[in-house]
Amino acid sequence: MAVALPSISSTTGTLTAAGVGSGLDVKGLVSQLMAVEQRPLTLLNQQETSYQSELSSVGTVKSALSSVQSAAQTLAAARTATYTASVSDASILTATASSSAVGGTSSITVSQLAQGQKIVSAARDPAEAWNSSTSASIGFGTDTTVTIALGTLDAINGTFAADPNRTEVTLTIDDRNNSLAGIRDAINAANAGITASIVSDGSAAPYHLVLTSNTTGETSTMNLTVSGDDNVAALLSYDPTAAPDNFTQAQVAQNANLVVDGVPVTSASNTVSDAIQGVTLNLLKAPTTGAVTVSVQRSANNLTTALNTLVSAYNSANTAINGATAKGAVLQGDRTMLSIQYQIRSILGSAQSAGGYYTSLSQLGISFQKDGSLLLDSAKLNSAISTNLGDVTNLSVAIGSALNTATTNMLGSGGSISNQTDGINRLIKDIGSRRTELQSRIDATQARYQAQFSALDTLLSSMNATSTFLTQQLSALSNSNKNG
Repeated sequence: MAVALPSISSTTGTLTAAGVGSGLDVKGLVSQLMAVEQRPLTLLNQQETSYQSELSSVGTVKSALSSVQSAAQTLAAARTATYTASVSDASILTATASSSAVGGTSSITVSQLAQGQKIVSAARDPAEAWNSSTSASIGFGTDTTVTIALGTLDAINGTFAADPNRTEVTLTIDDRNNSLAGIRDAINAANAGITASIVSDGSAAPYHLVLTSNTTGETSTMNLTVSGDDNVAALLSYDPTAAPDNFTQAQVAQNANLVVDGVPVTSASNTVSDAIQGVTLNLLKAPTTGAVTVSVQRSANNLTTALNTLVSAYNSANTAINGATAKGAVLQGDRTMLSIQYQIRSILGSAQSAGGYYTSLSQLGISFQKDGSLLLDSAKLNSAISTNLGDVTNLSVAIGSALNTATTNMLGSGGSISNQTDGINRLIKDIGSRRTELQSRIDATQARYQAQFSALDTLLSSMNATSTFLTQQLSALSNSNKNG
């Protein structure tokens, strides 16, 4: 007699079709049995999902704590004061102050700006082809060397001294680049400390070669020595001690001259960084008709910003921990998370021995709210800073240092966050191992069930065949008796 049961598909492997000979639903029977066998595997998967959620929540808190740590480090460095510099006439010069500056005022007059030398080639005979075309050949293409040196001209003694800190540069002009444009490009490619350009004056022979020192100061005077083609030499040779007729000096090389609080100062650059301690002056115009006042004052901007950043970072971390440990959350009531929250709150809320008038953040206008968040009262903070910036700084540094130490311990190797993360990862790894073992047992069980029911199917098929044969024989015997 054939037996049939509802068919349930299996997720563990491929099942054979229902029994053919007996009609036994082998696939359905095995599927129902395997559904029961797989319940432990389903529980493992659910556990793993839960652990992954815990790991994600810990990661969120870790990220928020990293922001608190960064803010604490910045606050701990707030003792490095910043300064601002202001000037009475920003059209003459500007000033910036660094952390090494000292508060005070300086009186400055500027008599001369620094500049680099600029020379311009003289007008040429219009009959010469190269004067009407920047690509026309100059001379005969003979290999010509041009040596460029920068240094100082002693106009009184009529001598030129090359700058020992610069290396002379030699370039070659030949039949490949002996045009005005070619010479310009060769000079610019040589990195000799000067820039070449071509200017047209609109005349019949319009083109002038302009050479400009790339640096300012008295040591930027040019000296060009040419050997080879006479035509190239006639164009490029320049001896600053002579009176060359092939170049006109459009701008003399000179240092900046200024007087700071009665002290004469010279500078090869218009950026003067060593005249006033910690202050960089950028000279813009000279000569000045009167003195410019530069005022340097200590700024609390970095301290105010650091405190605001810390409040924001703490509030984000507090929200992350509250969300992770709330009722129904994956880390509900987690002791590690709650301990971290308590430690940070204790540092921010307790008195600190900072060696000054201020001992707690609440005195600076930073206080806890009912929901555990921090609120910064800017007016109260600014008042405290105005009253005693030094003591505000001392307290901020003390709190920043304490908080940095705490968060570093939490986030570092062997810290509470790392330990919890490692613990969850071990549980997930263990589930993976157990799943592999369980799956192997499930596969073996499925194979056994498959074999057993297949054998049963064969047996029932054989019994059905025997039953059919006997029925046929009995029927034949009965018919035979009736006929007899």
